[in-house]
Formats: sequence, structure tokens, C-alpha cells
Amino acid sequence: MKKTALLTMILAALMLGGCSGRLSDEYITIDKYEGIEVEKAEVTDTTDEEIDKVVARMMEGYTAQHDLPEDTKITDAIVKETLSDTAETVEQYRLELKKQIDAAKEKAARTKVETKVWEKVIDNSEVKKYPADRLKEVEENLKSQYEDYAKEAGTEYDAYMEALGMTDKDIEKAAKASVKQELAAEVLANKYGLKPNEEDFQTALEAYADEYKFANVDLLLEAVPEEEMRLLVTQDNVKSWLADRCRLTEPSKKTEKE
Repeated sequence: MKKTALLTMILAALMLGGCSGRLSDEYITIDKYEGIEVEKAEVTDTTDEEIDKVVARMMEGYTAQHDLPEDTKITDAIVKETLSDTAETVEQYRLELKKQIDAAKEKAARTKVETKVWEKVIDNSEVKKYPADRLKEVEENLKSQYEDYAKEAGTEYDAYMEALGMTDKDIEKAAKASVKQELAAEVLANKYGLKPNEEDFQTALEAYADEYKFANVDLLLEAVPEEEMRLLVTQDNVKSWLADRCRLTEPSKKTEKE
């Protein structure tokens, strides 16, 4: 009896995971997802010119708000009173901006790697069957979006789609691509425990609300349903997990030129 139970467990594990680096469930099979090779994303050193541009933009807002001449120079007093909660001098403010720019570059590079890995994982995946209800829901949501765009443009849906060079077949194709990503993320998240708990989910919602300029999470969830946000945060977690396990290679000369 014990041998039979053990054999059943082993077979179940093999059916879920397949061979090393392969994962499958009733909807999708991913042939390879760990050790994906992608090129490193270059992070350039922040220059004085880049900091100057940010300072200039901040001063544009400051002079407009206070009805001052456009050529007003930044001063320690302006920094301390208006531009920063921590810096007290122009020099300190520039260092603060440099850290922010550095962090933005690091984040952009990380996002680029995650995107490249995810694209390769999706390419390595094959959908066995689409969940019919979910596919229909995504198709209807996409069509509704384009109908809204058509109304905003003051034209009929068919005319708007024709102007874009799109048909309902393109919407069906986009819906399948979207659901494929959901299925891939779902099987990986289930296998490796990557779905967010409530605390992590709330933290992610706050980050999204801040990034997309929503005053609070409630307003974000009015624009995007909570279930859709859960899917999005799960995909974010999966992409990050995959990027942590990819193999970074040096950029090719062609990439460096770009």
C-alpha cells in the first residue's frame, strides 16, 4: 500500500512538472522557463547634464507657480522651502536627484530583463486549450475598449477599426495572447507559490496607484477590477522570479549600438 501511494505521488509530480525545466497543467505546457538566456540591460552612469535637465524642469514648474522670470536660478532657499523635504542646499538636492535617476535606471534595466525573459517563456509555451469563459471575457473587454475609443473619436466602431486597419479577428488574436500569458503565469505561480498574499497585494496596489497617479487604491480599483489587478500582480511576481533565475549574457555589438 505504501509503495502504491508513493508511486502515485511520483506520477502526479511528473505529470505536473514533466522533465526538468518543463511545466504543464490542463491548459498550457511550458517547455523551458529556468535558465533562460537574455542579454544584460545596460545601466549608464548618471551625468551632470541629466541632472541639469531635471533641475531645469523643476525650476520651470517653480517659476510658473510663483510667477517669476523663467531664468530664475535655483538657490538653497528654493530647495529647502519648496523642492525637497530632505535637502537643504543645491548641492544636496543634486545628489538627491542623482540617486533618484540612478534608481530609475536600475528599475528600467530590471524591467527590460524581466520583459525579455517573459517573452521567451511565452514563446516556449503551448496552449492546450483556452478556458472558454475567460477568453470570451477578455475578448469582450477588448472590444468594449475599442468601442469607447471610437466614441471618444466621434466615429462608429466599424469605421474606427477600419481606420486602424484592425478587425475582430485581431481582437480575438490579442485576447488569446493575453490569456496565454495568464495561463503561463498561473501554472508557474501555483507551482512555486508566487501569488501575492493580502499584505503583498495591498503593497503592490499602493505602488501601482502611485505610479499611475491615482490619489488612492480605491480609485485605482474603480478603474481596474480587483481580480484583474490580482492577475497583474501575480504576473509581476512570476516575471521577477524568472528574471532571478535567468542567465544574463553580455550585450551584442548590435544591441550596444541601439
